Amino acid sequence: MSRAFEHFPDTATCPVCGSNEDGECVLIPIDGTTSGDGRTCEAQPTHLECLDSDRMRYNRKVNVVYVLSSERKKGSPR
Repeated sequence: MSRAFEHFPDTATCPVCGSNEDGECVLIPIDGTTSGDGRTCEAQPTHLECLDSDRMRYNRKVNVVYVLSSERKKGSPR
């Protein structure tokens, strides 16, 4: 079960918007970081606001849910 946190960590960057602005966030598990017992893993803080369902998509071919960014991140390919 996910838990929402009231404040975004000062040292993290949201993978969707590329900022670390304060706001509610959730921790999204990072692929390949699950411990041997399967109970813990590394996670990436992500703004709750960035997980807006209007920007979320599901790719059936690769079974992946992804979020369309509202802006192009600095340094990302066009």
